[in-house]
Amino acid sequence: MRFILQGTSGRKVKGPSANSIVTPLIGVSSHIKEIELLSKTVSQNNASVLLVGERGTGKRLIARNIHYFAAGNFSTFFEINCKSFSEDEIKRVFHELKHFIGFDKRISLFVSSINELSKELQQAFLDTIKSAKSSNINLKIICSLENNLDELVNTGNFSSDLYYQLNAVVINVLPLRQRKEDIIPIANYYLNSFNQKSGYAFTDFTESAKEEMENYFWTGNADELINSIQRGFIVGKVPLINSEDLGIGIAAASDTETKTLKEALDAFKKDYVTKVLQENGWNQTKTAKILGIQRTYVIRLINELQIRK
Repeated sequence: MRFILQGTSGRKVKGPSANSIVTPLIGVSSHIKEIELLSKTVSQNNASVLLVGERGTGKRLIARNIHYFAAGNFSTFFEINCKSFSEDEIKRVFHELKHFIGFDKRISLFVSSINELSKELQQAFLDTIKSAKSSNINLKIICSLENNLDELVNTGNFSSDLYYQLNAVVINVLPLRQRKEDIIPIANYYLNSFNQKSGYAFTDFTESAKEEMENYFWTGNADELINSIQRGFIVGKVPLINSEDLGIGIAAASDTETKTLKEALDAFKKDYVTKVLQENGWNQTKTAKILGIQRTYVIRLINELQIRK
């Protein structure tokens, strides 16, 4: 996968190599099959797409699959995270995007946490969209947020003009607890994925682990499930991952009053990233390859999680 980092503000993924290894939409539920079909349909036109769902439900994954399903229609995937970047960084992204629009006639633009945009940035985004349309640019816009935009529009906190540009197709993504039949397929996919990246040879989950995964509430949705499987790789013993290895409910049983979900997940991420760094002699490039992320993101995690050698 070839990433071109635009400062610290956005990512541009270009060419077939980016599409060829995109993570598929995993699951057997009618809901995920419907989303997959809808993603293929909307990928074949320029209609904007608004993804609405809880954190961790896979909105970014759906956006990347829409881009993937478009095949040759859109050659560039450009991503902006409105929650992670400062206002100045987002301004720089819009400026850079206009530059790319001038040279690249086919673009998929994914803007996550769209509700975090200030009024000024909403207008800048609207101007970018209008500029693309007036130039007949093949611009596919995909945005995401956790709650519906209607209330923000009604209270005047979100531009109605921009809203009407973004909600041509709205896809509501159900939380994992409402499509439990997808839990084990997702778990199996990442079991195999982590096996390949780590060189371990876990063959399966114990029946008790599967039962616990299916019955757990998963407040953090698929992201929390994936983190639990990563924990299983750290503390588990080949060949099977058991329910204790997954650590499901540990925070709830021991320190729910002192840790939020984010704090618990950050603690786990810190342990896991530290372990992989240690196994690779603190080589950030090798660590990034094993984790399946960019080296720059490894550096970001080291700083954010205060990982020390």
